[in-house]
Amino acid sequence: MKYEKMCPKCNGKECIKNGIVNNKQRYLCKHCKYNFTRVTCWKYSDEVRHKAFELYLEGNGFRRIERLIHVSHMSVINWVKQLASTIQQIPKKNEKVDVLELDEMCISSKKNMALDCCEQKD
Repeated sequence: MKYEKMCPKCNGKECIKNGIVNNKQRYLCKHCKYNFTRVTCWKYSDEVRHKAFELYLEGNGFRRIERLIHVSHMSVINWVKQLASTIQQIPKKNEKVDVLELDEMCISSKKNMALDCCEQKD
C-alpha cells in the first residue's frame, strides 16, 4: 500500500472504518479511540516520499515522477517545497565556471519564426 491512514491526534497507524457522517467516511483509531472524518488523514509512507525525492534529485520532472510512482505531481511539488523551506540558505561562491549545462530549450511562440535566440551570437 502506498499510503497510510494516520490518526490526527496520536499519529497512530491502526485506523479502521467506523461508519459514515454527513456522507463522509468516519475512522476510529485503535490506539487512542479517537473518531475522525478528515480527508487529510491519508499520508504517503516515508518510502514513497524518499523515492520521489530521489527521482526529483536525479532530474526527473514532477509529472514523470507521478507516472513512475503513482503519486500526484502536486504532492511531489508540495513535498519538495516543504523540504526546501527547511534547508538553510546556501552561501554563494564566486568561482570561475568552465562548463555550464542547460536543460531548457529555446522555443519560439510563433509558428514560422526562426529560433534565433538559440543561435550562438558574437
